[in-house]
Amino acid sequence: MILKKLVTLNAGDVIVTPDGGQPVKMGQGDLVTFPAGMSCMWEITSDVKKHYFFD
Repeated sequence: MILKKLVTLNAGDVIVTPDGGQPVKMGQGDLVTFPAGMSCMWEITSDVKKHYFFD
């Protein structure tokens, strides 16, 4: 079963590009929800520390 993922970025910066979508910049303090089944590429622009939860 594929689950939704909730991510809090505690440090660092990334650019997330969903398959077929536009790049989105994210960084320290951002809270992001990735829907079930989403496929994307992470470009890490500075070292990342994250906390995540699958729902």
